[in-house]
Amino acid sequence: MNATRKRSAAKRRAPVKQASANAQPRYLQIARELKRGIANGTYPLGARLPTELELCEKFGISRFTARGAVRVLSSAGLVTRRQRVGTVVVATPDDARYSHDAASLRDLSQYAQDTELRLVYVGRVALSKAQAREFGAEAGAEWIYAVGIRYQGATDAKINGKAARPFCLTRLYLNPVLKGIEAKLRERKTAVYALIEREYRIPIERVEQDLQGVVLDAGDAANLGATAGAPALRIVRRYYSGDGKLLEVADNVHPSERFTYHMQLRK
Repeated sequence: MNATRKRSAAKRRAPVKQASANAQPRYLQIARELKRGIANGTYPLGARLPTELELCEKFGISRFTARGAVRVLSSAGLVTRRQRVGTVVVATPDDARYSHDAASLRDLSQYAQDTELRLVYVGRVALSKAQAREFGAEAGAEWIYAVGIRYQGATDAKINGKAARPFCLTRLYLNPVLKGIEAKLRERKTAVYALIEREYRIPIERVEQDLQGVVLDAGDAANLGATAGAPALRIVRRYYSGDGKLLEVADNVHPSERFTYHMQLRK
């Protein structure tokens, strides 16, 4: 009877375990396992990762899923594709920089899924005269304001037992027409612009982007665990609706040794 009760209890617990494992997309699960292999030396620096076909056979996945897992590692700066060689390990999780590829809104959405933005503050801010001119608003107008730190990996809080290094500090400014968005921000699982489109039925039709070389001030350096005065890349993105209304401004600061921005232009 004792053994029977134990087997019954195990069966009841099984669905819970399965649901937990499936909470994360399969390609991210595979990427996390491969990242562990890189961290523990299974795939040392210079080693070749299994091919897509080998990954399919090893994990019982599709080539699409295998490709997605490798793309996550590539975006994290851990591997690179070499002609006639394959996918090679070029960095460990401790010293890799995040490589961001962006050519469309879809890429920005994928970036939000592959990384994690942890908000540390959500409130309101009165726009300065300079901000008001930039945003096309009145000086002193109150916009929703949030500050967050972005990390590699949607769920990887630690790598090899060490806290994951942040690679970006983000300041968000949101138009006050987005009433109630403060509560939605903390629960979001997608890019903020996608949240605006879904919850407020306002399509984002245009994104403007400025890149600027800066140095980290003391406050940003402390939040990022970096050195004050170190070089950084500032990327400011402005998201507009079809009628030209500015809905979101994302002001991002990345320590230069942790982030690479990649864009491919074709004739």
